Amino acid sequence: MKRRWKKFLAGVLSAALALNLAAPLALAGSSTMGAACGVTNVLLYPEYVGRVDDNERVPYIQGEVSYDHGLLTFDGDVTLTTVGPADTGTISLVEALGEKNLRLVANGKVTGSTNSDGFDGAKEIVRGKYDLTNTYWNNTSKGISGGDTGTTIASDTEITLKGFQTGIGWGSVQIDGKVKITNAECGIANFTTMNHGSELVIHAQQYIGEQGHLTYNGGHLLLNVTTIGMDFGLSRLGIGENVSRFWYRTDDDAGYTEIDTSVQEKLDSFFEVKETNHAYLELTDVDPDRQESETYALLVAGTQVTKSNQNDVLEDGGSVKFDPTTNTLTLNDADLTLDGAAGGYCCIDSQLAEELTITGTATLSNADGILTEGPLTLDNATLTLTGNIDGDVGEDAIRAGRSDENITIQNSTVTIAGTNSEGNFFQFGIRCGKLTVANSTLDVKAGGSAIVAADEMEVSGAGTVITAETDASEEQDYYALELGRLIMSHGLDLVEGKMNESKKAKIARPEQAPTDFKVYWVVHPGDEPVNGGMQFPGAITGSEEEARLFEGWFLEDGTRLEDSPYYMGPGANHVGNLDRDVTFYGHWRTAESGEGSPDGGDGFGTLLAVGAVVGVAGVVAYQVGTELILDQLLPAGVAVPHTRAELAMLLWNTAGRPAPATLPAFADVADPELAQAAQWAIEQGYLKARADGSFKPDKGVAKWRVIRGYRAVTEP
Repeated sequence: MKRRWKKFLAGVLSAALALNLAAPLALAGSSTMGAACGVTNVLLYPEYVGRVDDNERVPYIQGEVSYDHGLLTFDGDVTLTTVGPADTGTISLVEALGEKNLRLVANGKVTGSTNSDGFDGAKEIVRGKYDLTNTYWNNTSKGISGGDTGTTIASDTEITLKGFQTGIGWGSVQIDGKVKITNAECGIANFTTMNHGSELVIHAQQYIGEQGHLTYNGGHLLLNVTTIGMDFGLSRLGIGENVSRFWYRTDDDAGYTEIDTSVQEKLDSFFEVKETNHAYLELTDVDPDRQESETYALLVAGTQVTKSNQNDVLEDGGSVKFDPTTNTLTLNDADLTLDGAAGGYCCIDSQLAEELTITGTATLSNADGILTEGPLTLDNATLTLTGNIDGDVGEDAIRAGRSDENITIQNSTVTIAGTNSEGNFFQFGIRCGKLTVANSTLDVKAGGSAIVAADEMEVSGAGTVITAETDASEEQDYYALELGRLIMSHGLDLVEGKMNESKKAKIARPEQAPTDFKVYWVVHPGDEPVNGGMQFPGAITGSEEEARLFEGWFLEDGTRLEDSPYYMGPGANHVGNLDRDVTFYGHWRTAESGEGSPDGGDGFGTLLAVGAVVGVAGVVAYQVGTELILDQLLPAGVAVPHTRAELAMLLWNTAGRPAPATLPAFADVADPELAQAAQWAIEQGYLKARADGSFKPDKGVAKWRVIRGYRAVTEP
């Protein structure tokens, strides 16, 4: 549908900002030809990607708004207005123009003020809270106008429309979320459908206009007129095929009447009632006589979890069970597949404020996967989540809160992917505040960012493997790992990719870790002290000992045991003088190692180190030495370098990016910053120069070299 845009005050723009249709962003006053959409007085063109509000030419947008290929995102609280000293005229707050699949996402609350329309032509309002107000009575203003192919107000969306002549008009609109229309002349003036779980409240002079129709497929509908005497439009309220039973009342103090839609007499009796001009009408598809405690704020495959069905939610023999005492959902080979056309848009939808725990095995498909209001824990769960088989992209596979609640995944296997070779992926794989993964396997692929943890992601457990990948193009700001911080332990490492940068990433134990190397100890947990000291492990042997050269025992700072105050003399098999827990590391190197044994007295061998934590309480724990040292040495979230290029960049950046003494000239380094870092690292002796003049940026480096180099830079 077309809108005429009133010219913005000419004085706002200088001649240097003359508009042309090829520009990715322009202000109202130019032709809308070729524009994808408009936001207040800003026209966005298809090729535009980025912030909409980050320049002084956009005074009518307060807060962060961004656009990316049909996705308009409001981050945090945002205010939109077309009302002010320089009135922008009859401009919608948001209008779809050339972009017929415009989707709106709010990660907070959007407050809109206009003297015209609210949202016009969006394909979907995905989530968020929207409070839109018309400040000037306009006999054609509409709060929401349906798009050319329909508009969906999703289940995670709340919209309040105040003062518009018509609340919802034009096109067709499907309501799965919550909509409240107040101070309107007409509530509905188009074809609107509301589904189970939705809520529609209308306070207007007329519920449904002469050209409108409201189909009730479930949910909570409340109609209340503001002016008595006219046709309220109840004859244009229809009951859909997908509702089998509902309850209604015509007074807020009256009891409800139950209607079984399979009984024609019952249905006819309701039709007779609605033909009467009732100033109040309320419908619900949830038994109003059921005690609130008997209904839990949890939907599984579109089915409300209640006290009566909690032991067999889907009535299929017990594939889904819910324990309200622990808020635990148990899945037994459950197949949670939904049909969006039937009103289901989330396989597991929890509005519980408390933490929800999911355990067991299930397949979730053809809808958003798991959405929770509060924290989420997956414990001993095996879950496979796939995109929509009908081709429409799902929004989230797993999300906690508004991406701000925590998710814990432990002893579980989670697979998130598309359903076919074309890749009907979820927009996002996992989104939360903090993500904790322990002893689990995650394989996540999404159209947008695969794993988003705004606060941090903490991973542990030697067997944990996480692979993440985005199907987004290099130009799009989506990443495999979009994290505030990354914390890894138990020898785990970011072995592929970089957080907040790479399209593909993997977290696991480094591939060079010799998983078949067996270690034999002289001492075991609980051994008693010997001669006032603590017995320590003896020699290391294993299946590959002939290829490894044992270097000896070292303290964390690189001091040899023999040079430490804990050494009790030649031939002693114990340490002494323990005033605290002390960690000793056994180091060895491969005889064929190209890096060789470290020099300079720092005492580290290459490759791995097996550690024994010897405590005054007589407890011995074992860890991977160099991995532990690096975990403690490097700042949180900094990946351990595995190549000469990565080590050079780490040391150079840490040192403050100093200029090398001579200009670099490496034939195999094209990046100018890497070339400077490499030249500087060689000049400082952190890396060796090569005789052929090349740098070999992808050649591996030993961990002892990383430790020694980083300490030399940070502890001169």
